[in-house]
Amino acid sequence: MPDRREFLSLAGVGGGSALLGACAGQGAGFGTVSAGSESLDPTARALLNELREIPVDDTHCHPLTFDDAQTDPDEFVERLALSAFPMDRYFPVGVYQRWRSSDAAARSELDAEYDIAAIRARVIEQAGETVFLRYLVKELAAFLDCDATLEAVLEARNDRGRDYASYLGAMFADANIENAMLDMGYREGMDQDGVARFKAAISPTRGRHILRVDTILGGLMSEDLDLDLDEIETRMMAEIEAGLDGDGNLGAPSYGMKSYLLPRLGLLKPLFDPAPARRSWDQFRARRARGEVPAGDTVDRDEYWQLQSEALRYLHSLALEACLERDMPMQFHAGDGEAPRGIMRNQDPFLMEEMVRFERHDVMRMPQVILIHAGYPLIGRAAWLTHLYANCHFELSLAAPLIHHGMLRMFLEVMEVVPFSKILFGSDAYHLPEFYWLAAKWGRRFLAQALGIYVDAGILNRDEAVAGARMILHENNRRLYHLDG
Repeated sequence: MPDRREFLSLAGVGGGSALLGACAGQGAGFGTVSAGSESLDPTARALLNELREIPVDDTHCHPLTFDDAQTDPDEFVERLALSAFPMDRYFPVGVYQRWRSSDAAARSELDAEYDIAAIRARVIEQAGETVFLRYLVKELAAFLDCDATLEAVLEARNDRGRDYASYLGAMFADANIENAMLDMGYREGMDQDGVARFKAAISPTRGRHILRVDTILGGLMSEDLDLDLDEIETRMMAEIEAGLDGDGNLGAPSYGMKSYLLPRLGLLKPLFDPAPARRSWDQFRARRARGEVPAGDTVDRDEYWQLQSEALRYLHSLALEACLERDMPMQFHAGDGEAPRGIMRNQDPFLMEEMVRFERHDVMRMPQVILIHAGYPLIGRAAWLTHLYANCHFELSLAAPLIHHGMLRMFLEVMEVVPFSKILFGSDAYHLPEFYWLAAKWGRRFLAQALGIYVDAGILNRDEAVAGARMILHENNRRLYHLDG
């Protein structure tokens, strides 16, 4: 059996690339073999054949609109790339949306003042030069049976997009996704009917709702309402109860909650005493009334959230307490970025440790906490936190599929310390169905390669590897969210 240095060299981590070089994998549709798959290690190829038959549960993702049924190369890249998320923040508030909705003459006037088209072109050009996009084009070309160029892929996609519901359904069926845990905090303004339309299109995949505490608080803590903390707490708890105990989350029951607090505050500590939270909130309201507080959509969001920190920690602690009482999990954003919505330096998974412990009266309690987005790029920190605390879980979304080839390295690093029973598959899919499809496709491929390394090293046998894959791909999700299938 190789030692750790030799083992990582075989995996292509820290120097060697014997298996990472064989990344071409399986092709379009999970039943179709694409060019390059013959270069997979025989053990990985055999495992992948089995993993294709294992359904996926996507534990963190978002409902999609039908707005992308027809697209063009620039629009497609902008909708897909994280680097394009802050596009509107390169300009004064509202300017970019005005530009997008304007006719040619109005756009020309806005370009003359703000140089919008040139800045947008620069962002899109950079996003178009990623390995991720080039790999995506090859995979979609095989799925759509067209030439492997972005233009040809989008022409074929637009043809399929004439019946966009059918296209969505085909991608979900090909990916063999059985459950999609839909974070309703980001749904591009869709109402209940819009979400229902998406869920109908992906059927028989089941769309399950996740309640977002930030969405609730975003409305209650607004300047328009100007509520005191006691009223915010009362209303928040009523909405949580309606969402978790009934169908108050866009007409459907919720299976857990999600929090985006870490990127806003950094170090998170539970707070159970309302007194400091109330003082903090009253001071914030007074400063806001005097015009001394930056608006929530200004550049200095760090200051904006820190001014509310005690109130936010208290209210999120109450939300986590509600999950603990019901044995429901709460997802915490811990990794990746999404600049400038959150401050990048605040997203270290280790900053979650005290919230994971959730101590009260010197006793650690056991709320089910899911660190989503793999802690990326600090994968090892999220993995180690998950290793140490029995109630902490490691989730893969956004890293799957964005780091593509790097998923092999990620799986190996995670499986060094995290039990199979605590690793959850996810995509964080947004905007485009291809994100769901690629995450499931590449997730299986690189998981098979990682497990194959363990099998070849004599660390796992084949049955243990397949059993571990089942846990990661869907069993852990169903146990944690108490799903019946």
